Amino acid sequence: MIVPSIRHAVVALFALAWVFSPMLEPVLGGTESYLQKIQTLYDNKEYQKALEEMAKLDRETSGTPEVHRLKIRTLLKLGNPKDALTEYDQLVQTMKQDDPLILREIALEFIVILTKDMREQMRGAAYTALKEWQSPGAIPFFEDGLSDGSGLVRALAAEGLAKLDEGRRSIRFRKALEDQAALVKEAVLKGFAKSDDTSIIPLVEPALKDPEVRVRVAAAQVFCHLKRPKGCERLLQYAKAPNPDERASAIRALVDRQPSEVLPILIESSEHKQPSVRGASATGFAHVPTAEAVTALTRLLRDPLPPVRIAAAVSLGQLRGFDVRTPLHGALDDRDLPVRAFVIGALLEQGERYEILAGPIQALMNAKEPAVRAAVARALGHAVESNREPTRSALMLLVQDTVPRVRIAAIKSTAKIDDSRAIPLLKQGLHDEDDAVRATAGGALLKVVPPKE
Repeated sequence: MIVPSIRHAVVALFALAWVFSPMLEPVLGGTESYLQKIQTLYDNKEYQKALEEMAKLDRETSGTPEVHRLKIRTLLKLGNPKDALTEYDQLVQTMKQDDPLILREIALEFIVILTKDMREQMRGAAYTALKEWQSPGAIPFFEDGLSDGSGLVRALAAEGLAKLDEGRRSIRFRKALEDQAALVKEAVLKGFAKSDDTSIIPLVEPALKDPEVRVRVAAAQVFCHLKRPKGCERLLQYAKAPNPDERASAIRALVDRQPSEVLPILIESSEHKQPSVRGASATGFAHVPTAEAVTALTRLLRDPLPPVRIAAAVSLGQLRGFDVRTPLHGALDDRDLPVRAFVIGALLEQGERYEILAGPIQALMNAKEPAVRAAVARALGHAVESNREPTRSALMLLVQDTVPRVRIAAIKSTAKIDDSRAIPLLKQGLHDEDDAVRATAGGALLKVVPPKE
């Protein structure tokens, strides 16, 4: 028989247990139902409440992969990728490996959050990074970008849609042909030039009379691609026009269509008095691998203007079957440092041994001007398999540069030459203090991380 004092104590204990049972539920066997409650809050889009409830979980429960994933996704829904990344680091420690699906979601949010940034430069960085994804999942974001207040940002969004079959079929993409900015209309038309859909012809016809040269040329490019009457002939006429802008735009459009026919035009244009025309011809020669092209490009490596010399170096790097290393080595002492960087990139693309270029590379990496360091970072992205190992070491240093634009260039080059092997470095880029660097790392991760395990 229980004495009264003991009976009162037992009753009191049961009363306390009843009062505190909701808080003790996860510990006393109700963890599964409690987690289901949190999941329901998440499903009902009550993200802040879900986060608050997760904070009440004991350490053991909150450290499970399932809870980590749910918390990460909740933080992403709340527009907080930085805290989501911190939680992801804990998930990786628990699992001892990456979770590709979750990592892609975090990478995407670092980009998407910048598409609404007040700074045009950051929105531009976001859409530039998003273009790396090249997935139908990016289409809604690009479509939203077509409403941006900046013509440059709208053009980037249009370029993103133009890369995708589904994007080119987008109603909003086609509607963008009415945009006020020539850059946007040009991007749409270049997208149409990748499609075989003849239903776009009525949309394109008015652009043939657009006041902007680049728009008229892009419209002619569409008609040439679709083999419409006088489409390619119109482009050839533009390529011989006295207007330098018209001529340069047409040359860039023609080399993808009729490289053999455009060779005489390229040779003639390579001596044009207008630098933009000489630069366009230098770029075009990469599409016509001939001895004449090598001769003209070797001459253009000595052009008075750096942008033309850069275009010549890039094209020489892309040609195969010719001795292009000799003229490129001769340009390694160019008076303009960015030109030297592009010459190095061309030589790396030709398979030149890294140790031969190590001295010039190191000199450019130590240059005071960030533009020069960024240029050499981009150049290293042209390394082929035979010279990639030492290239990685150089890029690892440039990824730690004090200037964001240099880190951005190094991140892009690392992803280009290392693909999925670059994931650890790209994850590190998500922790960068600069928004544009994080977005760039996010875009690279979307490109190299497998969509499925």
